[in-house]
Amino acid sequence: MTVEILGPDSRPLAADVRNAARLQAARNRQMAATVSGETVTRAAYQGASYDHPSFAGWKAGNYSGQSALSVSRSTLVDRLNDVARNDGWGAAGTSRLVDNIIGAGWKLAARPNHTTLGLTFDQAEAIATQIEGLWRDYTQDVDMWCDAERTKNMAGILGLAARNRFGPEGESFAVIVWQEDAPLFSTAVHMIDPARCSNPKGMLDSEFLRDGVAIDGYGAPVGYHFRKSHPGDVYAGNTKLWSWEYVSRSTEWGRPVVVHAFDPKRPGMTRGASDWAPIMRSIKQSTDYEDFESQAAMLNAIMAAFIETPFDPEEMMAALDADGGEGALGRIYGEMSEAQKAYYGAAPISLPGVRVNTLLPGEKANLTKPEHPNANFEVFVNAALRKIASAVGLTYEQLTMDWSQVNYSSARAALLEIWRGFTAKKSSFAAQFMAPIYRAWLEEVFDKGLIDLPAGAVAFEENPAAWCHADWIGPGRGWIDPLREAQAAGERLDRKLTTLQQESAEQGRDWKMDADQLAREARYYRSLGLKHPAEMDNGRTGQDGGPSLDDADQDTEIEEGVNGRSGSSRGAGRSARSHPLGIPQIGRQPR
Repeated sequence: MTVEILGPDSRPLAADVRNAARLQAARNRQMAATVSGETVTRAAYQGASYDHPSFAGWKAGNYSGQSALSVSRSTLVDRLNDVARNDGWGAAGTSRLVDNIIGAGWKLAARPNHTTLGLTFDQAEAIATQIEGLWRDYTQDVDMWCDAERTKNMAGILGLAARNRFGPEGESFAVIVWQEDAPLFSTAVHMIDPARCSNPKGMLDSEFLRDGVAIDGYGAPVGYHFRKSHPGDVYAGNTKLWSWEYVSRSTEWGRPVVVHAFDPKRPGMTRGASDWAPIMRSIKQSTDYEDFESQAAMLNAIMAAFIETPFDPEEMMAALDADGGEGALGRIYGEMSEAQKAYYGAAPISLPGVRVNTLLPGEKANLTKPEHPNANFEVFVNAALRKIASAVGLTYEQLTMDWSQVNYSSARAALLEIWRGFTAKKSSFAAQFMAPIYRAWLEEVFDKGLIDLPAGAVAFEENPAAWCHADWIGPGRGWIDPLREAQAAGERLDRKLTTLQQESAEQGRDWKMDADQLAREARYYRSLGLKHPAEMDNGRTGQDGGPSLDDADQDTEIEEGVNGRSGSSRGAGRSARSHPLGIPQIGRQPR
């Protein structure tokens, strides 16, 4: 009898398809093995098998990056926020990350691309100096107009955003709003809690809507749905709890509106997952273990004293051959209790810090001696803390502030290794969060004509990317051995292996601002007939044709001119065309 296998088109399978099927069947037979009389298919990789006891019950779902997050995000974030509120290590870890990545804020080092803007290098530097002066006015304004809530300067905005991005939420949101009543710059940042970004009315994800983010065919975000009130804001008359607002990612002419910073773990993700998520179990277990050991230690610290009463009413009645009738024994116990209460009330037993308990007649107290705290407690907790620190990008010493086992070599190696992680995090966060804010603000600066452009310079709207090139100077790396590392920095400068800009930035400083300050100090010293320490013959200052301190005078004059903003017009070039949020489109400057 011949069996003929037909395909989906009701026709016999082609010869090549039959051969491929036979080959696969042969491979399956080779991979099969007999275990306890049953045929079990062995995977080529043991990690994909089900016959090993460690993998027998491990059935991981096949999720995309975003679908896995959408299903679990709400519970995951709520638990992580609870950890941040109530667990010391969770709160400390986030604070250490923010301190090392943001510090006291970032300094702007504008870098307009002179090669594509029709500028010379010197012209680009002069414009950069103007931009940096205006940025300081904007971000360090004592009235805090850069913050829509008027409670933070730009350093505070950055710190809050970083706390969301590197903490429980795993992402940070902001909306760049327009405030017409602002005295200098109308661009302002409004921080948005990530919990407010969600699908309207709780609808399910669809092809072009993922967890509150509207996307296009490539998965690029085009807009965001924000709930008008945080889902946890439950108070009388809160009508915004079930209302959503759709905000486009940018205006029609490209000005950023929504800022969203997160690190996609897999392609296709539209929301961020916290780096703390994989270690939640370790955090919970170590916290529970600490609670149990603390309770055990408290129990061991309690000393109890007992009074054993030798008087037994049953023995007394038997000895007297007395029969008090029904309830006699209960009456005797009651009378004894009343007598004890009256006696100890009149002459109480008082031992400082000791609780005295009176036992019933015939009872004895057996005291146990549990061996707590456990000798392995510290080892277990330290192992858990090392796992936590490694997962979030810190060293054990940074997380715990325990430097007792650190020497110079180990500290130096750890600092170099961990600094690479901080640099990567800072660079990514700057590109996603700080760069859009800077781009929106710089558009307003050009629109108001606050920058003096040389003839032939490319207008901002023609190449905003080139105008927005910038470096962000964050907190300094710090020195473990200041003398040795300062000598090494000087050696690198002497051998032309680095630049003053790079060395200053690694310590969180702006070399141009330092040069201005040095020049001011040198002029003051000379006015008093003194020699400035930087001008003394110390083998470093002024070598290799470095610029003299007086060269900073020109930059100082430019900065003073910028701060005075003489000749500039705030309303110049204002276009009548505007965005629904009230943002005016950048004016087209005549050339």
